[in-house]
Amino acid sequence: MNKVVLLTDRPEECETLISCLKILFPECEVQVQPKQAAELQRASLALEPSNSER
Repeated sequence: MNKVVLLTDRPEECETLISCLKILFPECEVQVQPKQAAELQRASLALEPSNSER
């Protein structure tokens, strides 16, 4: 997993969750997207290559 994307209506309230995710997945980028921008970002996320290594 390369990136964790959080979709939220309240990005200012995600700091604790972001801190926990960074501890659990230090190799991943954590990105917060407001839900209003989710439709625009879906196309860009769909275009990114997937690394499904498990």
